Amino acid sequence: MFYLIDKPLNFTSFDIVKIMKKKLNEKRIGHTGTLDPLASGLLLIASGNYTKLIPYFEKDSKVYEFTIWLDWSSDSADLEKEVIYISDEKQKHFKETLTKEFIDKILKEKFSGKITQIPPKYSRVKINWQRAYELVRNDKEFEMKKREITILSIEIISFSYPDLVLKASVSAGTYIRSIAVDLWIIIWTWWYIKTLRRTSIWHLWIEKAVSIDDLKPENSLNDRELFPHSLFIELPDADLKVINNWWFIKTDLKLEEWRDYFVLQNWLVSNIVKLEDNLIKPVRKI
Repeated sequence: MFYLIDKPLNFTSFDIVKIMKKKLNEKRIGHTGTLDPLASGLLLIASGNYTKLIPYFEKDSKVYEFTIWLDWSSDSADLEKEVIYISDEKQKHFKETLTKEFIDKILKEKFSGKITQIPPKYSRVKINWQRAYELVRNDKEFEMKKREITILSIEIISFSYPDLVLKASVSAGTYIRSIAVDLWIIIWTWWYIKTLRRTSIWHLWIEKAVSIDDLKPENSLNDRELFPHSLFIELPDADLKVINNWWFIKTDLKLEEWRDYFVLQNWLVSNIVKLEDNLIKPVRKI
């Protein structure tokens, strides 16, 4: 089954997985994407055989709400490392000259559509099979490569120096801390991410999430809600036995060729199949 969890601060994604294993008495638990310990919000997690369905979940876009403070800085771009103030003189200058309209103009001109960004060194990006944050903590020198991401929308929720609160809808693989870095380069002030909250993964919103403390088996998500663009079919028990033995079956069903179909058995996904030359062929057993 799949569960939508509202991860609290100071928990790693792996911490949540360990807790869920105990709560659900399940050895196989997997998530669709990590969330930093200093970030809160949505984690989509699968249990049992449904971990096999993780690759089929579309996670093209995510929505974040985050607060940038423009008078401090840190090596990690958030509260993980020591935060250092800019001078009182610079704070006074930015407070008098930096406006919401100016920042909004920059966001629309520089942070819209397809852009390139460099992931932060304090991240889970792998460099030669090692996590970037591990290399940094071991004082290893390395270079992060640019990647192309898409910012679908970004808006200012509020601004009162030094507090800048933003909401952004972005493609998977986008680093919010890198957005903050690139914004800092343009306006040339210091900053760090004070709060970061993921409120959406594709079409799933925070309102549907449960806290890890309140998690129960009945909190699982409906398959049709989770995979709205997938096609679900049902097959007779005799056909299911054939599919489970990795044999093909002839069919008169009007299905699209080469497209994956989810086979439902007792309201649960039991198999993934596809149509080829009027034959239903097994792709994966769940």
